Amino acid sequence: MKAVVLHEYGGPEKLKFEDNVPDPGVSEDTVLVAAIAASVNPIDWKVRSGTRRKDFPLTFPAILGRDVSGVVRAVGNKVKHFKPGDRVLAFSNKTYAELVAVPDSDVTHLPDGVDPVDAAAIPLIALTGDQLVRRAANVQKGQTVLVTGALGSVGRAAVHTAKKLGARVFAGVRKTQLEGVRSLGVAGGLAIDDDQAIANFSAVDAIADTVGGEVAAKLLAKLKPGGTFGYT
Repeated sequence: MKAVVLHEYGGPEKLKFEDNVPDPGVSEDTVLVAAIAASVNPIDWKVRSGTRRKDFPLTFPAILGRDVSGVVRAVGNKVKHFKPGDRVLAFSNKTYAELVAVPDSDVTHLPDGVDPVDAAAIPLIALTGDQLVRRAANVQKGQTVLVTGALGSVGRAAVHTAKKLGARVFAGVRKTQLEGVRSLGVAGGLAIDDDQAIANFSAVDAIADTVGGEVAAKLLAKLKPGGTFGYT
């Protein structure tokens, strides 16, 4: 198959397009996806460069990538919910490739009308935003939560999860982005680059932060006693 392969740590020039890479194997609970699109995430360059080699060591040659959309090529004999020809979206490994083998538990059907190229950008950011709210910030139903970077990809996913949990959500964005907060359907917005706005903001039960740095340090003071601060 064709794939983008990495043979050593380094910059993007170390990624090589190759057309003789062995096809991935298909086990009894695996879905083989013929890729239409794969996304590039920040973790990819961190792994590629070696910056995160302690957490994500590579064995070379390596294929990077975590997100893929495509069409099912084949399934293992224990796979019940997918069949060849299905349009799917998956969170996996080694997705910079023509074919990607994915455990069936990490695959979902792609709804009609959804562009697979757009969909390929969803899995990792959606999972990150969901875990930020559920695990890191431990948001509970009825709580008030501030999500910073709420108009970013992970931030939007975090807002969606917090609302689904039944929390009252405020969106932390730059002052110039406040108008865009309306599209999120949240209780209100906070200009996190405005010190006076932060000072006037009422304390919350939890903060789900995707921004970090000085902004995060300032917002710590806006947590209620016993509140939780989660970050990416």
